[in-house]
Amino acid sequence: MSGPIDIAVDLGAVPAALPPMQTEEEFMRTVPPAPPQVIRGVLHQGGKMILAGTSKSNKSWSLLDLAIAVASGQEWWGHRCEKSRVAYLNFELAPWAMAERMRALRAARPECATSPGMLHFWHLRGHNADLTVLRPQLETELSRHQFGLIILDPAYKLLGNRDENSNGEIASLMNEFEALAQKTGAAIVIAHHFAKGDSSAKTSIDRMSGAGVWSRDPDSLFILSPHEEDRCFTVSPTLRNLPMMPEFVLEWDFPLMKVAKDLNPAALRRPQSKNKVCSDKEFIESVLGTDSLNYKSVIERAKTRLTMCESSTNRYLSRLKASGHIYHSGGLYWSTNQQVANN
Repeated sequence: MSGPIDIAVDLGAVPAALPPMQTEEEFMRTVPPAPPQVIRGVLHQGGKMILAGTSKSNKSWSLLDLAIAVASGQEWWGHRCEKSRVAYLNFELAPWAMAERMRALRAARPECATSPGMLHFWHLRGHNADLTVLRPQLETELSRHQFGLIILDPAYKLLGNRDENSNGEIASLMNEFEALAQKTGAAIVIAHHFAKGDSSAKTSIDRMSGAGVWSRDPDSLFILSPHEEDRCFTVSPTLRNLPMMPEFVLEWDFPLMKVAKDLNPAALRRPQSKNKVCSDKEFIESVLGTDSLNYKSVIERAKTRLTMCESSTNRYLSRLKASGHIYHSGGLYWSTNQQVANN
């Protein structure tokens, strides 16, 4: 009976020689300094990061935004980036589609003007292959420049015959990303997708599709989960080498994901609630009842009774005014007492 499949061995990959063992004294004398943080508070140069989210959660837009932020030394989602040369390895988008996105992003972020040669694109759609086979060719080309950040989008295009649910096979894929980081000295950022189903029922690191190694191996994880508000996503960071940071919310404002400080990160979209904190009927009964309230009182009641933030409350007010279920006049809000569907 044959043993377990080892993708790397089958493809002829030869492991590098091991470094020598050191005493504590030798180690402490020779330990190198920490590398620069490509994304301050998030990722060191030479580290690995996964940006994961549901399908169509604007991951590629977000990674392009990251690319121009690092190439220009500007901020990405509130985090200052170390100005570094960037390589974006595009395995999914047609070149014309990538060009359209770049034009939109450049127009939206004029502060991210970059010097010539700071941002490189390698359009590899149609050249998808097992990363074990592809890596030597990638390393040859990437070694021509000193990159601080290499983005590979998306990860599933590099699986080859690997099963994304197999810890052993995904561990071998992660070893390939690690080897690429070691060879180039660059931070590696990868896009990955969620499993099907209700992601809100899982912890953030378990929302990604496939084996647990996807979440255990990277140095940094940014998990984008759908928020109860349309076009919004809660970001759950998990960091190995840097202090943990709290969750935060992003709102899609074409062509950028922007930090939405007024939204509650814990308010994830849940299918059973039809993507709302509560139904419109529950909002009217809990917040307004039979009273006439000013704006401040509405906000306070919504927060106290429904744990609803001001931004979410405003969306309910706008929708219910437009549908004729509440009135707003003289600075006061009250129910029209019309029948409201429980949705």
